[in-house]
Amino acid sequence: MLQIDISHLEYSELVDFINKNVSDFGNFDLELIFKADYNQSKIIRDLMLLLFQKNNINVPWKNRFALISDELVNNSIEYGSLPLDKNHFIVHFKTLEKILAINMEVCDTGRGPESKTSQEMEELKKSKSPVWFEWYLGKRGRGLFQLVTNLVDELYFRDNPNGGLIVGVRKRMEIL
Repeated sequence: MLQIDISHLEYSELVDFINKNVSDFGNFDLELIFKADYNQSKIIRDLMLLLFQKNNINVPWKNRFALISDELVNNSIEYGSLPLDKNHFIVHFKTLEKILAINMEVCDTGRGPESKTSQEMEELKKSKSPVWFEWYLGKRGRGLFQLVTNLVDELYFRDNPNGGLIVGVRKRMEIL
């Protein structure tokens, strides 16, 4: 797995590093260590757009995965970590014939103001029913459970043995 601490990198430096170290964009694992800072979220989103472009995933899926990475990263910053804690974003790409399997995970520190365990997140997920969502459209907090769940094959939660929460998504899709 390629691991990069992006805390002090500019986007162009990150892209150069990835281009030099990844030979097969359809089969690789990448872990980004980032500060719990919203400026880091933009770097990750832009990188996801680039990685999906390199995998020949076009609009609308390229943009959907940028949205998903935003939701995962921003939730880890807002709820699961204190400012400037180090969080982790992990992405796996695996190509099998004409299927691309994508797995993205974000690990927070569990030190945030509203951090939760995996069990608490599963309970929240169950409580967000479609009927309830209609009333909730004007409120915050609908991204992870409604937007992301509708775009991926699986949304899952695990407790990080080092503390904090791991939130992940899996998606398999046909590629050209």
